Amino acid sequence: MWYVPKTKELLKTSFSDTEIRVWIKQAAAYHGVPHILLALILQQENGPNGSKFLQAMQFGERSLTTFLAIVDSVAFDLVPDKGAGGSSGFANMSRATLQNSVKYTENYYCKKPMPEDVQYRIFGWDQDTRIPGDDWKADLYYAAGHLRELIDRVTGTRCHHGALTQEQLKKVVAGYNGSGPKAEKYSSDAMALLEKAKAGTARLYFYEK
Repeated sequence: MWYVPKTKELLKTSFSDTEIRVWIKQAAAYHGVPHILLALILQQENGPNGSKFLQAMQFGERSLTTFLAIVDSVAFDLVPDKGAGGSSGFANMSRATLQNSVKYTENYYCKKPMPEDVQYRIFGWDQDTRIPGDDWKADLYYAAGHLRELIDRVTGTRCHHGALTQEQLKKVVAGYNGSGPKAEKYSSDAMALLEKAKAGTARLYFYEK
């Protein structure tokens, strides 16, 4: 499918905060997950309030991982998984987690991980490479799809669209990070941020109604 965006996205060098937040909302809607949850996860993974040095180091590390994964995809799996399979991209997902969540979407929801107007939005080129960090807009859809999988797992109900209890939400957030003490701390920090945002003492940077 040939699709050329009106915004000439290929030629843009930067995107406004509002544009990115709209992408987040669209990705969440496509997979039927609360977009405030996706925004919360992205804030946990990217720390927009971190120092410029920390952000630069994080960007460099993730960019290297993405580069190795791209090389590995055309080099017959010659790059060690320790380098190519690590977490990277806007949503900081590992290659295995991303690809497993895509399989879940395809097998249980019978649809692609992103709509065609996202997949082929840049002059018909397929952006669904299933490599974290290869396309940041695609990353949002992969992350939302993984959250869909986690919500289904935690609630025990496929395509769950009801409210989540506090405990269920905490388990979903922890599941995004993994398991064990670090995942529990990750979840507790995220829940604390959410409560502060509700009270007006903190901001969810990636959330916009």
